Amino acid sequence: MRPPVLAEALVAAAAPSSDYEIVAGDLHEEYVRIRYLSGAKAANRWYWAQTLLSIPPLLSYSRSNGSVFRQIGVALIALAVLFTMLVVITVIEAVFQTLSGFHHIPGYVWFCINYADALVFGAILSWLVRTNGLRVTFWASVFLVLCFAIPAVAGNPGSQAPLSTWLQLLAVVPVMCIGAVIHQVIRRRANSSN
Repeated sequence: MRPPVLAEALVAAAAPSSDYEIVAGDLHEEYVRIRYLSGAKAANRWYWAQTLLSIPPLLSYSRSNGSVFRQIGVALIALAVLFTMLVVITVIEAVFQTLSGFHHIPGYVWFCINYADALVFGAILSWLVRTNGLRVTFWASVFLVLCFAIPAVAGNPGSQAPLSTWLQLLAVVPVMCIGAVIHQVIRRRANSSN
């Protein structure tokens, strides 16, 4: 009797590392009880509902506020990762343009490259921060999007881009978060198997 795997992964990604076992254990106990009383469909619906309702509080919850120095360190790490992410994508673009000469590279190739870059750096940021990695990755990706959006909204003529570029930029937020989730799920599964 196992709850839906994707819902379990979301709980694993959102719960603080120190409290994951407690949260997952409580959800699993209630899931088993509901499944026994009302069947698998009712238990799955309940588990999904609890998962979706729990994500915001779990992301905002932290047992330790941490020191100011730790928070400054996390912010500096996030900025360094974002800067490195932008440098890597710029280098990849320059290499592609050099290798392909003046030929046009299809847009879907850039979408794939940008999303792969965001996915990898979301996982790296989560790995570097460890505690609250998903939350930090979310806010770092929102900060990145705002760095490009604010000048455009302010009317900076150099920042006007087509709609597809803005959609691609906005998708960086969930893609970086997916990278963080993948890292956290893999790390928690590895820790639980040890």
